[in-house]
Amino acid sequence: MATDMTRDEIRSAISDIDKELIDAIARRSGLVEEILKAKARTGSPVRDRERERDVLRAAVQQGSEKGVPAELVETLFHALFEASVRRQRQQFDSMRNDELNEATVAYLGGPGSYSHIAAQKVFQRRNATVVPSPKRDFVSIFRAVENAEVDYGVIPIENTTTGSINEVYDILINSHTQIIGEFLLRVDHCLVGRASGQGRVRRVFGHPQALAQCRRYISSHPELETHMAASTTRALERLLEDDDTAVAVAGEDAARLFGMDILERNVGDHEQNITRFIVIGRKSKLPTREVECKTSMMFTTRDTPGSLVNALIGFRDNGINLVKLESRPIAGNPWEEMFIMDVEGHLEDSKIRESMSVLEEHTREIKLLGCYAMDAIDKVSVAE
Repeated sequence: MATDMTRDEIRSAISDIDKELIDAIARRSGLVEEILKAKARTGSPVRDRERERDVLRAAVQQGSEKGVPAELVETLFHALFEASVRRQRQQFDSMRNDELNEATVAYLGGPGSYSHIAAQKVFQRRNATVVPSPKRDFVSIFRAVENAEVDYGVIPIENTTTGSINEVYDILINSHTQIIGEFLLRVDHCLVGRASGQGRVRRVFGHPQALAQCRRYISSHPELETHMAASTTRALERLLEDDDTAVAVAGEDAARLFGMDILERNVGDHEQNITRFIVIGRKSKLPTREVECKTSMMFTTRDTPGSLVNALIGFRDNGINLVKLESRPIAGNPWEEMFIMDVEGHLEDSKIRESMSVLEEHTREIKLLGCYAMDAIDKVSVAE
């Protein structure tokens, strides 16, 4: 390329290349649709990691020859792989429904809450419009699903900063619903308010979980009075009722929705702050075997030494990955505990069935909470 180009000419050339990139991605997406149809006909797995590694190795090599950093190439291709896998998963998961163009969904809070954002994103992936049914508490969400008031419920169940939301697990274990999906939402907490209040903020409103995830920031500002709200929506509504010395902990989308300013970004304790939401429904339709799944359950062990270890041996021997194992007290039975467990795998896989058989030998009770498509997509590496 000529070195005597003007700045406007260089920008124009970059814009042309950007258009070519978008055109190439669009053509690639079209071919992914063809692969999806072929996999549906043959029952092939959604992911082919060896193929992804081969593509990534070739791309990194080509980038190296042209002076493109390997990190940039890997970031780009991981994004392409993830978009492709997500597009294919939604055709095979337990929420698949070709006729689903509208879904009535219960969630905590109202417009602007993290649950509202999660619900929108879950069904946007399935090209469905959300008919909102905001609720004041978790029990109301479960009841709405059980009583067929709504089609689905979207509920936060754990966070990478504050851990499991025990109340949700306690309700889930005793409900007549099943987990039919999950969604991972990256949470970027901001201080939201009116710009005129910057520098003289005295009160901060937020949902208890949001405030707990910002402990470090709040403790470093002793002048701040914390006020708990039933939801992020309610916290933002309090700002509308209060003067400009009050702020709320909320996300950028919520601030935009309520016409508020971002006074400070990244006030959460951890940069990698991710909330896992579950989608609950009345009926459990198993995902197809082609999609990577997670199976969730509750169990109580027999009152014998080593019963927990013995109960889990089948999963170890079959190479099943336990992604979660957590104990919860049994209400009304002092010092007795139940266990919540998530494992990678489809309920109908032979290795899962064998492992469950061993589990049954050493437990008093097992309750299946759901088998559903995983939302996390692990990255392949050229070094593997």
